[in-house]
Amino acid sequence: MARFVRDGYSLHYETHGEGRPVVLLHGITVSFAGNFGAWGWVEALGARGFQVIGLDFRGHGASDKPHDPAAYGTEALAGDVLALLDHLGVARTSLVGYSLGSKIALHLLHAAAERIGPSVLVATGDGLIGHPPFDSAHVLPQIAAAVSRPEFPADLPSHAATYWTFATNVGGDRQAALAAARASYPVCDVADLARVDVPVLVVSGERDPVLGRGPRLAAAFPKGRYVEIAGADHFQLAAHKAVRSAAAEFLQEAS
Repeated sequence: MARFVRDGYSLHYETHGEGRPVVLLHGITVSFAGNFGAWGWVEALGARGFQVIGLDFRGHGASDKPHDPAAYGTEALAGDVLALLDHLGVARTSLVGYSLGSKIALHLLHAAAERIGPSVLVATGDGLIGHPPFDSAHVLPQIAAAVSRPEFPADLPSHAATYWTFATNVGGDRQAALAAARASYPVCDVADLARVDVPVLVVSGERDPVLGRGPRLAAAFPKGRYVEIAGADHFQLAAHKAVRSAAAEFLQEAS
């Protein structure tokens, strides 16, 4: 099991294949294996000539699981991604970010532009640039409310209750998930995205109740492209063959 250490936390990662690197960043309460590995992403990207690098964010999967919200947030998780690149000797990589992972990828695209190539943001939307009710100020308290329950929160909206199931059965530590949900993930300024000079694909579900649809997010990038999956919600995109294919094809063409 491959690991590296940052801020005193041991973080799990895995690499698959050879070729141009692409780092896959999963959503909150799940893991690389649960979000990507189980659904054919490694194979789809590998077939297009990419080396797939999967990271379990702190608090998730096989990585250490601190219970302090101060251990999480955009800066901490983005810093872990850059530390992983340094650990592997990767100068520049593409990213595929899903949900929370799309937030971290979005930050890295402008804050560490010299390290990040063409990238894909999946299960994401205009909430990342501050459009309510899909912004972090509205979404994260719902997730925190769900994962704080000792039993399945059947009284909450189904999309919020889903995070309890993920935190229990995939992430494995609801207290760590609660800490992650209580951390700071500031809205991204569209002025920062206007300076991103690499192609970025935004993929949203038509019926995403978490981060919403993403046409304005995609339009904020000079080289942005938008794909919307008809009838899909926030959680279905991980298993959707059309999404995997679109991401792999886009990265191959853009690279």
